[in-house]
Amino acid sequence: MMNPIANARFRKIAEIIQSKFADSGVKRSGSDDFVYRWQHTLRVSQYGQKLAIAEGANQELCITACLLHDLAKFELMDYGIEHGRVGARLARPLLQTLGYTPDEIENICFSIAVHVDDRADFEHPITLESQIVNDADNIDRFSAYRVLSNLDLNRQNYEGLIRNAEKRLFTLLKYRQESIMATPSGKALFNKQLDLQIMFMERLIAESKITCLPEF
Repeated sequence: MMNPIANARFRKIAEIIQSKFADSGVKRSGSDDFVYRWQHTLRVSQYGQKLAIAEGANQELCITACLLHDLAKFELMDYGIEHGRVGARLARPLLQTLGYTPDEIENICFSIAVHVDDRADFEHPITLESQIVNDADNIDRFSAYRVLSNLDLNRQNYEGLIRNAEKRLFTLLKYRQESIMATPSGKALFNKQLDLQIMFMERLIAESKITCLPEF
């Protein structure tokens, strides 16, 4: 069932983030980062909704937190590892204007704050919504797009491309052996991302082994 109030909130958040891009994207070098960051944000919100449905979490809170999880990344300053906590502080007054309850605001802000390194600068219990935001962010960090960006596709430097693929494969296999996701649904979707990339990297590396003159 459509929720007009929630959808209006999502559109308002999107407008605010895109206005930040318009204001600061032209002032900071590498403005393409803003385009990617917004595309990443949209995908994370989709993954967040999917996980919320599977795990029985509050869909609206998950989507809202996902839309705002990298809010600080759209500022002129690079906050690095602090961007989750800074983003939570930036999001709080916005959430108040959107009519969220105090408890909802605390949950959303906590989810934003901890998505980088599991640390917030205020006390709040771990919530299912915060776990889902973290899982959704990690899932997109291992997306098909990242295959391209991590390989830095320069076909004029084939040897370098294969070296990057070998390094990436090592990282992917390491994550596949570990369990870094907080929810069962997040783990299943994350592993699908990993398996796709592992298969691709293995195929790419295998093809490099036969890129040579045959012997008879």
